[in-house]
Amino acid sequence: MKEFDFNFKDIVEFARDVILVTKSHPIDEPGPEIVYANKAFTELTGYSQKEVLGKNPRILQSDGTDEETRAIIRHGLEQKIPVRVTIRNYSKTGDEYWLDLSILPLKNSEGVATHFVSIQRDITEQKKVEKKLEILSRTDSLTGLLNRRSFDEIAENELSRFKRSGEVYSLLMLDIDHFKEINDEYGHATGDIAIQAIAQSCASNLRLYDKMARIGGDELCILLPCTDKNTAFTIAEKLRKIVSSISITTENEDISPTVSIGVAEIENTDLDYAAPLKRADENLYKAKGSGRNRVCK
Repeated sequence: MKEFDFNFKDIVEFARDVILVTKSHPIDEPGPEIVYANKAFTELTGYSQKEVLGKNPRILQSDGTDEETRAIIRHGLEQKIPVRVTIRNYSKTGDEYWLDLSILPLKNSEGVATHFVSIQRDITEQKKVEKKLEILSRTDSLTGLLNRRSFDEIAENELSRFKRSGEVYSLLMLDIDHFKEINDEYGHATGDIAIQAIAQSCASNLRLYDKMARIGGDELCILLPCTDKNTAFTIAEKLRKIVSSISITTENEDISPTVSIGVAEIENTDLDYAAPLKRADENLYKAKGSGRNRVCK
């Protein structure tokens, strides 16, 4: 009597997970060649079985495939031991996809690993969700700028770079003038529009390597790498004038918000990244105290 009245090959062929079988040698180019690929593989990658049989699974990799992950896989193949990694591969059309990848050695009756079976689960959607959540955790929902947490990390890294290289950087602290009055008279929705308009106008006029964040209600901060205080002052003046030209339409009238800006440069005596931030903030309030809509350094 047969123990099973079905074909295991059918299970493998129609499994939802990708299943590849390769020879175990050679590890180096041309590499372990594919001897079997199931239907899920062809659906995910766009390659037909005929196209991949005899080829190396590395045809699915590209410059975007992590080198450390490749090294882990190679070590497992060399040692003939199981491997499980998360890896980014690419379809026939160049679209990226993510896999939870397990590789197991297949041994013959003598205990020799003659083949590897690769079981791959598509986790692309999961990765997209993770990426979206990561972006949300690091950006301000109103403006799309960096949030305070992200800015603190960048500022700390910039301080470390300064300690190593001695290349100065500067900070700008921006605050919308009479922001409370805007909220009180025109409503919080108009206040939000003002923040968004100012953030967008400033961000679009910065250099590619400058970093801008919303660190509080109407407080914006800009990190200017490789920039001394005088150059930072010039940049701040440019931004102040750009903001002054903004017009926001309300039900009754158009309003033109302005900003006050404080400038500070990193100093050798600064012990942490908060020190120049504090000086920029002090200069910001100096600008407000001397009439607003101006820059102080």
